[in-house]
Amino acid sequence: MPEVVNHTLIVEKLKNLTGSPGCYLWKNSEGEVIYVGKAKNLDKRIRNYLKEKQTDLKTRYLQREIFDLDWFATSTEKEALILEATLIKKHNPRYNVRLKDDKKYPYICVSLSEPYPMVFITRKLKDNGDKYFGPYTDVRTTREILDVILRIFPIRKVRQKLPLPKPKRPCLNFQMGRCLGPCQGTVPEDEYAVIVNQIIQFLEGKKEILANELTKRMDEYSGKLEFEIAARYRDMLGRLQIFRQRQTVVSMDGGDEDVIAFARKEDEGQVVLMEVRGGLLDNKKSFPLQGVQNSTEEEILSSFFRDYYMGAGMIPASIVVPYGLKEEGETVLDFLQEKTGFRPKLRFPKAGEKKSLLKIAEKNAELGLTERLLATHYKDQTVALKEIQEMFQLKEPPHIIECYDISHFQGSFPVASGVMFVEGKPFKQGYRKYNIRGHEGINDPGMMHEVISRRLQRIINEDGVMPDLIVIDGGPTQLGKACEAAVEAGAANLPMVGLAKKREEIYFPGESSPYSFDMNSPGMRLLRHLRDEAHRFGVEHHRSRRNREALTGLIREVPDIGLKRSKLLLQSFSGQKKIEEANVAELMKVPGIGDALAEKIYNYFHSTSMSDGIIIPENSSTNS
Repeated sequence: MPEVVNHTLIVEKLKNLTGSPGCYLWKNSEGEVIYVGKAKNLDKRIRNYLKEKQTDLKTRYLQREIFDLDWFATSTEKEALILEATLIKKHNPRYNVRLKDDKKYPYICVSLSEPYPMVFITRKLKDNGDKYFGPYTDVRTTREILDVILRIFPIRKVRQKLPLPKPKRPCLNFQMGRCLGPCQGTVPEDEYAVIVNQIIQFLEGKKEILANELTKRMDEYSGKLEFEIAARYRDMLGRLQIFRQRQTVVSMDGGDEDVIAFARKEDEGQVVLMEVRGGLLDNKKSFPLQGVQNSTEEEILSSFFRDYYMGAGMIPASIVVPYGLKEEGETVLDFLQEKTGFRPKLRFPKAGEKKSLLKIAEKNAELGLTERLLATHYKDQTVALKEIQEMFQLKEPPHIIECYDISHFQGSFPVASGVMFVEGKPFKQGYRKYNIRGHEGINDPGMMHEVISRRLQRIINEDGVMPDLIVIDGGPTQLGKACEAAVEAGAANLPMVGLAKKREEIYFPGESSPYSFDMNSPGMRLLRHLRDEAHRFGVEHHRSRRNREALTGLIREVPDIGLKRSKLLLQSFSGQKKIEEANVAELMKVPGIGDALAEKIYNYFHSTSMSDGIIIPENSSTNS
């Protein structure tokens, strides 16, 4: 046995183990729960962990850390399964495969515990007779589904306890045909229950059955000459058909099934579950996992089964999976059989339609995992800042970085932008716009000197905080002028570099030859993000200034145009370039502009005597 079993705590607790079902918690020397497990036989399972020769990699890693043990006996394996899921959510042990994030996923609830049920989104499940559908992984998708339901079915939308002691006047939803108005006290419960059952069919994916039922009821009420009720079913059927047209046929047998696949990288994983209902792809859910390192595919899949299906509102007849399940997963299937009255059939396709669906799910899982890992990487810029420190030989990672860019069109309307990143992330309060005052024509180095002088002087005057690094969008000339401005302001030691756009090369002060670094390294990606953000912010300011100048020119040169009409023109045509290209008929479509004024505007933009510098193509901003 490994050395850990000789620890007094564990040796004593081993004496008290029973052969009953239950859960066990392994702890490290700091008392942290590092693994939660479930067993049919606690004594046999726990002692198995303490054998010297282990083939399972995760168990070998676990053996190195276990220091203490807790366990809970239960009456049945089902109770142990429920307790295991609860303990994993509570302790979040790092050796367990588990759904990432401690948040609860949303469900759609049909409140069958009420006489006139509602449909709404909730994260709390109550054992009171309400019916739940989910969990859903995306709140937006859940809201879209709820919105479709509320538009198709005339269900009540106002929270109130019905029936009311005193009936009241119904709201606007009743007038629009979107609610039967049970608050009036005139709607029988059995009539309302028909609509509720149709909503449940919709959420269960039985849309073909639902469509047939709606058609049957429409014809039935039409035959009775009850045209108002028949029209209600006609409208519901029409809205349902519009929704079904957006769904994709993926299974020719028309059955209900879940298709599950996952991707993994190091300790992170991503599960994609595609819900096929009635042969149509009804929904796609994506769940992040953690704790997958050193776990087998079967263990990952079994753990997901435990976390997802024990709380799922809808269980399909079959589940398509790439691997088999461990004992824990089989226990979940037993639990589902007891809960629903049937045992879902697992399918392991090797070819054909089901295999194609599985490949689609696998591809989506890979893309989802890649996207999530990239987002996590960009969220934490510690590595990038450390790399920038080493690249530029700074005393410490730069906490505040500023980047400056010049924008103009052939010297017209020159502006500059400055953006600030704090701890590697955009800090919008630190963004600055500059209108160039002391230079005309094309003189990017001189403009950069002006901007850096103004920025540093303001910091000094306001006793502000100097940045740890300034990045200049440009080459050695612009960088040299920026450094001159820093020396003049008494900030000669302020670190500055230039980032050239053509080859993404770095220039250092006083050196004419650039340095090249790995373009895809975290540090260079952060610098490019900084530069691109400064460019975007500068172009935005430049465009705004051009439009203001164009507005002034229109008011000054065109009789009867006025400020209000000039703004309407710019808004209608999205900039002066579009106005210049517009003909008289198009100009007349702008509110307040008749044929005579449209003619004047057209002549103004096509006159050979038009002032230089006012009419500039919309996308003509340039940067040095």
